[in-house]
This record gives sequence, C-alpha cells and structure tokens, in this order.
Amino acid sequence: MTNHKNRSGRVRLTKAGGTPARSREKELHVARAELALALPDYLALREVPLRPDPLEALAGAVADVREDLRERVDVVLDLVPVSAGKVNRKRQRLLAQARRRPQDMPAIPGMPLQQSAGRGIGLDRLSAIASEALREAQGNQGSRAAGRPLVVQRPPRISDLKAGLGKFAAGTDAVFDLQMLVRSCSTDPARARALLDQVLATLEAWAGDNHLGPVGLHLGITQVRADAWMYRRSFDRRFETGEFAPRKRGWVTGTEIAGLIKPPTKHNTAANIARSGGVVPPPPPSLPTWTGQPDLLPLGWVAKPGGGERLAGLPLAYLLFALFLGKAGYGKTELSLVQAIALAHNGHGILFLDPHGDGWQRARPYLAHRHLAPRMWEIDLTSPDLDATAGSWNPLSMENRSEADIPDIVNAVVTGFASALNWSDSAGRAKTIMTRSVESLVYLSWLLSQAGRPDLAPTIFQIRTILNDEVWRDSVTPYLPKNLQDFWSQQFPKYSQDATPVVTNVIERLDSSNALKAFLGSSLSTYDIRHAMDTGKIVFVCPSGTGDTDRIVSCLLIFDLFRAGLSRRDIPVADRKDFFTFIDELTAVDGASKGHLAAIAEQLRKFRVRLLAMTQMAQRLSATTRQGLLQNLSILSTTASDVDEAQLVVKRWGKKVSPDTVTQLQRYHYVMSVTLDGGQTDPFKVRGASVEDLYGDYYRPDDVDKLDKSVDQNLRRRPVRDILSDLNKLDSRIRLFLATLPPPAISQEEPPAHDDAPEVPADEEPHDALAPETDPRDESDDEADGYPGGTDFA
Repeated sequence: MTNHKNRSGRVRLTKAGGTPARSREKELHVARAELALALPDYLALREVPLRPDPLEALAGAVADVREDLRERVDVVLDLVPVSAGKVNRKRQRLLAQARRRPQDMPAIPGMPLQQSAGRGIGLDRLSAIASEALREAQGNQGSRAAGRPLVVQRPPRISDLKAGLGKFAAGTDAVFDLQMLVRSCSTDPARARALLDQVLATLEAWAGDNHLGPVGLHLGITQVRADAWMYRRSFDRRFETGEFAPRKRGWVTGTEIAGLIKPPTKHNTAANIARSGGVVPPPPPSLPTWTGQPDLLPLGWVAKPGGGERLAGLPLAYLLFALFLGKAGYGKTELSLVQAIALAHNGHGILFLDPHGDGWQRARPYLAHRHLAPRMWEIDLTSPDLDATAGSWNPLSMENRSEADIPDIVNAVVTGFASALNWSDSAGRAKTIMTRSVESLVYLSWLLSQAGRPDLAPTIFQIRTILNDEVWRDSVTPYLPKNLQDFWSQQFPKYSQDATPVVTNVIERLDSSNALKAFLGSSLSTYDIRHAMDTGKIVFVCPSGTGDTDRIVSCLLIFDLFRAGLSRRDIPVADRKDFFTFIDELTAVDGASKGHLAAIAEQLRKFRVRLLAMTQMAQRLSATTRQGLLQNLSILSTTASDVDEAQLVVKRWGKKVSPDTVTQLQRYHYVMSVTLDGGQTDPFKVRGASVEDLYGDYYRPDDVDKLDKSVDQNLRRRPVRDILSDLNKLDSRIRLFLATLPPPAISQEEPPAHDDAPEVPADEEPHDALAPETDPRDESDDEADGYPGGTDFA
C-alpha cells in the first residue's frame, strides 16, 4: 500500500559527482502530522465495516507517489496494550462521574448533554419551578435558602451510566494506547503537503462519536502542529526509533481500530497493493534443505518456521515422475534447468528435450566444466548452416543389435511416424506400406551389419528410395526374407499410384531441413539413448519447436526412449543407473505419442527412468497421458494459470488451496506437492531459484568453446555438408555392395557368412568418417575429458 521504510536508520545517498548525501537530503521536503482522539476517549470512533476494505481509500491516497521526486508516505500506528486493571479503574472513575453529575452525561453517546442549572429551561426545569411555586403558596418557605439558585437533582438512570462508560462498558474487547504518526516526503514542498492532506482526509472515515485530529496548539488565527519547531524534534525521534509517547485521551478498542491494523483483503481492488497470493499450507517440516547433496533434487525457496527462507530439496528415492504446469514465462523451464544442472554436476544422466534451444544456451556456461566434458552430448536441430557440425542418429541401424530386436525397432519407427501424422485405423494402406518399407530396410541394415558394413546401413530416407526406385528395390529384394519378397513382388504392385505419396510425403518434409537430414541421414549413429542411460550422459536435444517435421522427430525420440528403457531388463536391478528425462512443451509431443508418455510413466519406473515434464495446460494433454502422469506423480507443481486450469490442479489437492490463489501467483512462484515419507504432502508455496543465483560459482562463459569441442569429440560430429554429401551417394553404394554378395537362401533362418566377400571398388569406398576404427561411445573418460589439441578447462 505504501512504501514503508526501515525505521532503524536512513539510507545514505550520494550524487554522481560525489556530492555528500546530506546536501541531497536538504532538497527533500517533509510534512508531518501526529493524530490523537479529538474528544474524551470513552467516546468511540466509528466502527468501519471491513467490507468493502477501508484501506482501499488509503491506498488510493498514495497511488500517485512518484519515485522520480523521491516521494514516499509513511503511516506509523503504534499500539500498546492497556492492562485490565487500568481499564477497570478508568471504568470506575467514569461510573462515579456519571453518578455525581448525571445531568452532564448524554443519554446516548454523541447526543447533546442534558440541561443543567442555569443552562436554559427544559421540561424538567419547568416542572421544578411549578413545584416550587406550589410549595411557596402553601407556606413552605424554608425549603431552600434565600438566594440559592434553583438546581434540579434526579437519580442517575441506566442510560446515563451506559453513556458515561461509552466504549469502556463491561464486556468491551482489548484496549490499547494509541500513537499515530503520518509523514510524507517529496522534493516538491507542495506535493509533500498534498500527500499528507490526502492521507488525513481518508481517516475521516473513522469519524463517529469521536474522531482523529492533529495534535498541536490552537492559537486562534493559527495552529501549531507537528511540523513546528517545538514538536518536530520529538516527532522525528519517535518516527525513527519507535519510541512510544502517547497523548492523553488516547485509549482505543480493537474493534474501532480494526480497519487500520488488518492487512488488505481480497476486497481491496487498489492496484498498488502488495498481494500475499492467498492462503497456502506451510511446507512440511521433514522436507530436507538442499545444499548440493547428490541424492536430493532442488525445489526452490520455502519459508522457515522462524522466519526467512531455506532452499528445499526432495530425496531422489521418492522421485518417480513430475509434472510442472502454468503460464509461459512464469518459471517452469527455469526450475527444470536448475534441477538438470544439479543432477548433471552430481553425476546423474539426463536427457533434456529443449524446443528452440533456449534452455541449452542458458545452461552451457554452467556445464562447461572438465569433469562434465566426457559426458556432454548436444543435438542441435535448429541450425540450417551447412558448415555447422552435427551428431547423427539412424533409427534403422542394427549395429550391436540382434535379429530379435528387429520387430521392436520396426514398431517404434512406424508408430512414431503414424502418431506424428495422426494416421488412424482408416489409414491402413499407408501403415502397411510404411511397415513393410521399414521392416525391409531394418532387415537390410542387419544384413549389412552382419557383413561388417554398418557404415552402409539404410536410413529413413531410403524409405523414399525403396518405394519410388524400382531398380533399387529389385536389387535389394532378393536379400530379404520370403514374406517381404512376396510383398514387394505380389502385393505392392497392386496398390494404386497414389498410395506411395502418402508415405513418401513424410520423407519429403524431413528432406526439406538440412539439420534434420544431417541428424537422420547418416548410416552410423553417434546418438544412442540406451548407451546414454547406462553411462550417465548429459544429453540436450534441441528441436526447432515448430512444424510437423519437429513433431515427427520428437515422436521418434520418445518412442526410442521408451524402447531403450524397456531394453534395460537385461541389466540387473542393482546395476541400473537413474536416468532423468526432461520434456519441455509436453503438449507438442503428447498428441502424437499415442499413449507412450503414459506408458513411460507407468512402466519405466521399474527400469530407473524418471520423467519430468513441463506444459502450460494439463487439460490440453490427451486423457491417457494426463491420467497416467497424475496417477504416478511424485511432484505436482503449478505457477499462475487461468481459472479452469487452476481448478483442475487444486482438485488434486482436495481444495486445500483455492483456485484464486493459483491464478494470482507471481512469476517464479509455485505451489507444489511432493511425495515424502511414503505419502503425498499438502501443497506448499515455493519461490523459484534462478540458475544465476544458485550456480554463480559454476559460471564459465570463457570455456563454452572448449565445451563445444568436447561435444564434437564425444558425438563424432561432422559438418552438415559432408553428411548430406554421403547421403546422396548412399543408395548407389548399398546397391553396389549388395551386388557383391550372393543372395541368401530362401529360408533365411540364418544369414550366410560373407567373410570372403569381395571388396567394394575403391572409388565407392565409404568416407573415412563413416567408418571409424573405434566406436566413439567406447572412448574412455580420460581420452574425452575435454579438449582436443591439448587444451583444457580452466
């Protein structure tokens, strides 16, 4: 409401030119006023109703405070409780006074006093005169002394006693001694006085039987108040130090002063009110404090019972899956980066799916450390630069895989394409063609890998080749199993000419992006999510975040993650490392995932894969994903959101937080609940921690170039131009190599050995970078700990 100042001391300011602060303070004009009860304190102030909020007018009085004029307004209200004994003694004095002079007491507080002797003629006075005249007529002359004025005495009535006690009648609430100081400042003296008068005018709302008036001397034509030299020193001392020196007749009750001592409520619509954000349960006392422990996940700042804040963390043992909701720009990604950086530095493996790459750019300077260098991977799908370097992933590669893996790989790739393109069951023909194409290419990849040539494995771009190039298709068909040979020779020719464009259109879209062609167009994969899981890699994948092509790639990555997670069943439970997957903008990939996100939440927990997802609206998630995530959540967090979204979230918390509280959250503030000690906690408020605040000591902007060189080495990244050049020659190289192999037997139960196979002509040898002598994934940490060419981290 106002800009309150710490009363313990003043802030010293200096001009840019070095002029002492004292010279600037002389330019600041101050207006002062001390307020006290204007009438006897047994008369009450008006009991101002609390709805509408009486502080709204006070907030409006200071709404035009200007910082450029160094303006501020302070309203200091000091209350000291009055003991019950003092209140009783005052009550007794008022009762005695009411009994002695009932004619001086108003029957109703605030009404005119009763007429007394010599103050006029009322009904009681006329009655008394008539009675006296009658007694004189009867000769009763000695009833009063000669010359004595006529005084009418009457016994006090109950109303007189109540009027005499006023607000101190029996049963009154707490009583306080009052000191009220108002001060305004401005470099413009007229504005300082105007601001003070505006505040004093708003206090007229409390005027009733009594009112608040300025303390000072009334000298007829002028008034001496707190700004006068005789009062100013005392005022400033009490204002600065908190010294309490109340005026006489200063007792007030809690009821009449409640409107001034309560905080602003939701009924106060003033724009300059600092909002509390609503009522939220306190954080659980058992929530650990995070100081960098490797077994804790940082959550943010929470309130401490004795005041202040502490940085809370959640034990990783309780973390399965997390969902972060709320408006864009309110801190979801920031919280995820804080958590991802902490996990990376503590030795855990992570995958961060980061649309647009903004999160990666922020995280890079905090990850540019020598001990992290061997584990860093980055896949940038946002740059179209042909000279940029890129890592590659071939979803059809069968290197280091067995024939039994073929069905899983075919299912993951086909389902990824079908989901991203929203192929329903009515698109059966397209699904069949896609399935047989992918199955043929995967089997061909396995055959080439068995022949010692994984560098010739077909990519997803060969889907277009096998469908459109009849010569190439006829050259590879003899090397496929009989069921696939029958499909290409008997069933495929029966499809109409418009059947294949439905499938090849997908490849054409991917072919339009140099970054995607480089990522998906190399026979050898340097990106292997299963390898990343098992070795604790730090992986950032940055799609451009727009268009169908990015949705296709994101879906392929999600399906590959699910497949890789399930494949960890061949590792003993005790040997499985935790792997944390962060997915930003979850809605963008959910609709096309066809329930696989829910399957990840439901099944991969057994294989130590944790999902932490961010989205603006849970209502936009598919029902399957939303139910799967909410059922298995360890963390449910929300920033500010609209009312409908807030109602969905608070319903999960049993309405222990109101939707209005969620809608009014400030940026980088969250309400969240976590799984702790075997159960779900009540929701509690968290203030988000920023990357800069937590990891300032980890900031290494000068080592970012070294980090990029380490990523180049770890992923064997090659220039995009070279990858595209090799892709353009891949069709002919596969066909020429197959021509050197004898066709396998029709049964195809065991692929034939090809140890004596002739070599490919020298002019068709693969590029050196396509056939590395060693697998980049097998490099030791000592060899990849940083810097090619002998450079090292600072």
